[in-house]
Amino acid sequence: MRRFRTIADGLAQGSDNFLLLRFLAAAAVIYGHSPSINGSGPQDLFLRLNWGRYSGQIAVDLFFVISGFLVSASWLRREHLIDFVRARALRIVPAYAVCVLACAFAVGPIFTTLPLAEYFSDPQTWDYALTNLHFGPHLAWLLPGVFADHPVTIVNGSIWTLPVEVLMYVCVALLGVVGILARRMWLMAVLAVGFVLVVVWVQPIVSATLSDCLCMAALFALGGICYVWRARIPNSGAVLLVLVALAWLARSTPAYAYLFTLAETAFVFWFAYGLGSTGSRLRGFNRFGDYSYGLYLWGYPAQQMVVAIAGPQSAFVNAVCGFAIALLLAIASWHIVERPALRWKTR
Repeated sequence: MRRFRTIADGLAQGSDNFLLLRFLAAAAVIYGHSPSINGSGPQDLFLRLNWGRYSGQIAVDLFFVISGFLVSASWLRREHLIDFVRARALRIVPAYAVCVLACAFAVGPIFTTLPLAEYFSDPQTWDYALTNLHFGPHLAWLLPGVFADHPVTIVNGSIWTLPVEVLMYVCVALLGVVGILARRMWLMAVLAVGFVLVVVWVQPIVSATLSDCLCMAALFALGGICYVWRARIPNSGAVLLVLVALAWLARSTPAYAYLFTLAETAFVFWFAYGLGSTGSRLRGFNRFGDYSYGLYLWGYPAQQMVVAIAGPQSAFVNAVCGFAIALLLAIASWHIVERPALRWKTR
């Protein structure tokens, strides 16, 4: 009898399509933001298809599943706290810090309606930089006189997920230090208890924002579970199709959200490892570099710049132009900031 293919088999290949998937997810975030940033446009494609989630939300879901998988793998390969913290900090902080500071002290002065002296003396300018560099739960969204007449005045609406991401890194480190992450049954027990506490205690009082954070945490945990149980979890197009069919059949029931999430997770690993000969061709994308993080960071400010320069256009034009600007900035971010920073991981 032929053994089913697992996620562990995909890992054994030594190559994957995670870079491409994250790049496409970052592009989907830009597409998803375009109607609101532009103030008009057709409804998101996935909402028109009655998926119940728009493209940006689906993309963030994929990001957190991938991150949970890769970050858990990072800890379990090393099991060394200092190395883990250094690796995570070097991956996420430099590009983020450059983006925050560039928005405050380069983009802001270009697009503000205030005199430059007034802009730089305004406490809001410095609050934007200092508050956001803390990775705290309360971020700063506005700069004085910047994009003030736009349909949405937020400078960078994408960064709200990053404090949750950092918190997930802390959780992985804590579970790793106490030895739970490496023990599959203990890990499942801890996650099950956490799930019960959330449902019984937190859920009745959550706000919409907290609810989103809990969803992202659950997706990250799901990605981590997939790594820990990688030798037991099947990875095939057939499994993906079954989950998609079940989600479609349950689309008008409370089970839909859970089945849709499982289908998203199955899609992540099918795309990363299970595309066969097509997947091997797609892996050629990896040689260009990892532009996904920079594209995610710069997508929102780039789209706001498009509105400031050209005025409200169609949502499609805003998405395409914003993507082009963000991609150039992402390429610069990777080659000037991110890749040089990552070299310090081994020093």
